[in-house]
Amino acid sequence: MKAEFRTMLRVAGPLLISAAFTANSYGQHLSTQGPLLPAPSCLTMTPVWMWWVGGSAPCTASTHREWVADMTHWRMERLIRIGYDGSRYNLPQLQWAQHSFIQPQMMVHDRYLYDPIAGKYTVDRYLDDVEKRYGGIDAVLVWPVYPNVGIDDRNQHDITRSMPGGVEGLKQMVSDFHRRGVKVLFPMMMWDQGTKDPGTDWPTAIAEFMKQIDADGINGDTQDGVPLAFPLAAEKAGHPLAFEPENGPSDEALAWNILTWGQYTYTFAPGVDRYRWLEPRHQVHIQGRWDRDKTNALQYAFFNGEGWESWENVWGIWNGVTPRDGEATRRVATIERAVAPFFASQGWEPLYPMLRYGVFGSRWPLAEQTVWTVVNRNEYDVDGNQMTTPYKQGMRYFDVYHGTELKPEIKGDQAVLSFSTEAHGFGAIVATDGELDPKLKELMGKMKTMTAKPLSSYSHEWQPLPQHIVEIASTVPITYSKCGESR
Repeated sequence: MKAEFRTMLRVAGPLLISAAFTANSYGQHLSTQGPLLPAPSCLTMTPVWMWWVGGSAPCTASTHREWVADMTHWRMERLIRIGYDGSRYNLPQLQWAQHSFIQPQMMVHDRYLYDPIAGKYTVDRYLDDVEKRYGGIDAVLVWPVYPNVGIDDRNQHDITRSMPGGVEGLKQMVSDFHRRGVKVLFPMMMWDQGTKDPGTDWPTAIAEFMKQIDADGINGDTQDGVPLAFPLAAEKAGHPLAFEPENGPSDEALAWNILTWGQYTYTFAPGVDRYRWLEPRHQVHIQGRWDRDKTNALQYAFFNGEGWESWENVWGIWNGVTPRDGEATRRVATIERAVAPFFASQGWEPLYPMLRYGVFGSRWPLAEQTVWTVVNRNEYDVDGNQMTTPYKQGMRYFDVYHGTELKPEIKGDQAVLSFSTEAHGFGAIVATDGELDPKLKELMGKMKTMTAKPLSSYSHEWQPLPQHIVEIASTVPITYSKCGESR
């Protein structure tokens, strides 16, 4: 028996040492693969078919502390390993990105953008519509190239310049968006090869064109991170741009890709966005162009303090938001815009311990105030005691989502907070020592009015938008004489 044990130790020993080293270096409970960092295993139900695992482990008092410690250690070590320099996030020209939460991808043929009869852009009509239906947008990704590129030898910039009004028309359209406080992005497509040569290298061509029309950013279509050459060219041109790759960049490229799209596989317990955890000033727009139900995207966005790509006109196919999702978007965006500085907190504490099953929250401390963003992943309302926080004399607590002050129950050194979150709904709590600042007071008033009706009172039924072929009159048939001449 001893000989068998020694043999087993010789074989397994190096593997055990390696595993121990990996756990010590990268977190005992942390998988670091992919765009989402997973929740602690105690928050994840074991599938029935994995019977040999023995069921789901309960969360204990130390589970959250150990998980946050692992997450924080991994972040510190990862930033050291990649030699991270976050100075671009300090550029005044790019500060807007940190509070740019709602951004649609907009087709240039969208009927609300351009009036072909009047021959002019109708930016106000477009913005009035999204304001009415879901509370407005912070930025817009204007999409003129794909799928048109390739029908002739025009490159992506030639196609954009050929939009109505040419360069001057584009400048006016961008100016009209800016007048309404909306930033403007255009795409770049590095797979655009074989068309007309731009006459210079693409980083320079893009930087100069975007400066010419006063655009604010670039979406890197299909790119796993926009290369550093592009922001360097934009800065050299004196017009820094916010770069947003479609797919998550390498951790190193986080330093110059200050935006990304989030394209997630959703789980019941929300995952933590990798890039926002590494750099809380980084902005993510969750994208699910064909999702008919936006609940997952909006809840993940609210939980992670990030944004949503409100894309409805998908290559001419209308996948519009439902009234319920539109109202949820309005409420989420209203809160996020008001508390945006909190989301840059290095003290962000995701998956803050909550008291009720299926309710998850993030804690965002800033100076003497703290914000919690809360999501109810259940299909039913949750009421009553939902969270605790260390009590301090003079501290006041507010249910910002409903616009009311909470009266905590003090148990020892803990304040127990009771509030309601509706099915697949949201919550927001603020703790402050004394009076709320004017911005949060204004938010409370807005939210009290906005949440007077529950989200459940809005229709969540998705409706298609029928499309009809425009009837074209038949041409008159041509007949020919015997000698071949037409009549």
